[in-house]
Amino acid sequence: MTSSATTSHSAPAWRRPQVLAIAGVLVLALAAGGWFFLLRDSSGAYCDDLQAWQDKSEETLAPDADLETSATYLSDSVTRRLDGAEKFSKEGPDDVRADWKLFHERLLDVVDVFKQIGYDLTDPAAVQKFASDLQSGALASIDPELQTQAAEVQAKLADSESTAAVTSITTDAKDRCDIDLQLSTSTS
Repeated sequence: MTSSATTSHSAPAWRRPQVLAIAGVLVLALAAGGWFFLLRDSSGAYCDDLQAWQDKSEETLAPDADLETSATYLSDSVTRRLDGAEKFSKEGPDDVRADWKLFHERLLDVVDVFKQIGYDLTDPAAVQKFASDLQSGALASIDPELQTQAAEVQAKLADSESTAAVTSITTDAKDRCDIDLQLSTSTS
């Protein structure tokens, strides 16, 4: 009697039913997670970013802060406003992106005119110098042409186009994200 023994070859580890089942579950889980992020309302990220921006903007300066601390706070605030407005003008919802762009341009106009006068509002040392010059009366010697330009920038901040953009942005923030956004181009 000859015995014909068959040897059973075991399947490679990656082809075993348990491994295939686990791999299948992982693939489905990753796919579901991926679809979640792909299908997630893009306004969710916008709202999160807007809320973080608003929260940072609501931070206040201690009333007894020294000039250096105040200057740093103010320059950081200007930088944060510029960065946020620029980001939202590029990545915000389509229906308010142009409004953010206009708001960003208006902020850039203000920063630019101050730079031309000699004060970089994004630099704490320059803001500190501005405060010192304001107190000492050194601002009285500003070139009349730059004074005119500054007045034009101020007028643009208060014009109907700027006001409409701010209204659109703040209304959208409330409707879309339930955020009471404090945003203004008002110079008063």
